[in-house]
Amino acid sequence: MGKLDKYARQSKTKEPSKVLPIRLPESIYEQFRQLCDELGLSMSEAGFLLIREELEDSLYKQTTNEVAMTTERIQKPIHLQSTLDTRNNAGKPSSFSTRWTSINYEIENELPCPICHQWYSKANFSRHAKNHNTTTKELLESNEEVVYTMIDERKLTM
Repeated sequence: MGKLDKYARQSKTKEPSKVLPIRLPESIYEQFRQLCDELGLSMSEAGFLLIREELEDSLYKQTTNEVAMTTERIQKPIHLQSTLDTRNNAGKPSSFSTRWTSINYEIENELPCPICHQWYSKANFSRHAKNHNTTTKELLESNEEVVYTMIDERKLTM
């Protein structure tokens, strides 16, 4: 599912607008036009939705990074440690909560998808997991080997 699929057939906002002319190679223009036609969106609507989502994601990341820096975490964060140590902590709930969280798999507000071998925003990960007909918990816990390999690789590039 592409970023625009979730916006198909949404109504326009009624705020005053400005025009943003952009240049695209013909091949990209045609692919984008066809995708917009399939989704029932004008190219302007689709461009607006992509830009709005980008701005909202930036605001989300900035806000969550600020909160993370000023708030003490309840659970142990992932540090450079052996994979075995990380695995032992992954499934254990904190002493005062039995609710499952993905914090043990999170790096910079992103979670790894062991099926796609890509990193996705924590805020959008449950939607992505649905593409694989599963939940976030099931996807991460049933593929721990791949998940921890991706985490280790990401930590090395940081």
